[in-house]
This record gives sequence, C-alpha cells and structure tokens, in this order.
Amino acid sequence: MGFWKRIIRYVVITINEQGFEYEAGGKLISCSQCGNTRFFKGKAQLNTKDMTIWGLDYFDKSAKTICCTQCSFTYWFGKSPVNRTLLK
Repeated sequence: MGFWKRIIRYVVITINEQGFEYEAGGKLISCSQCGNTRFFKGKAQLNTKDMTIWGLDYFDKSAKTICCTQCSFTYWFGKSPVNRTLLK
C-alpha cells in the first residue's frame, strides 16, 4: 500500500472514531474486558521521585498506551505496538 493511501486511511478512520487494530509480539491485541479489537494510541510519562524533585520530569521515559474504543480499558507497553489496520 502506498504512503498516501495509508495517510488517507488513517485520517478516515480517525475522523470516524473507529480506532485501529494493533499487534504485539506478532499477535492481535484484543481487550480483556469487552473483547473489542479497536484501540486509540497514546503515551504516558513515567515519572520518578528524583527527577520530580529537581523539576526534570521531561527526562523521564514514557510508555506507549492503547485505549479500547468501546470500554476505555488501557494497556501499557514499553515498545510501541504495530498498527495492523494501516498495513492492510
């Protein structure tokens, strides 16, 4: 699939708020609460006490998150999960 087709597909899915399918470790991720396979991607800051004391929170690492579009259950990842929707 070409670059522009992926961009257009991303915009259409985002506008329709359908979410995306992701895989981690070669397996499709499904929500353990509701069984849904559509998620929105985000990231979260992993703050530590020492960096916060010195006001250097922006140097802390961050985790990748995906949030279920149906029940909003959130998964945390160290490595970014692969977006399967855009690879189709």
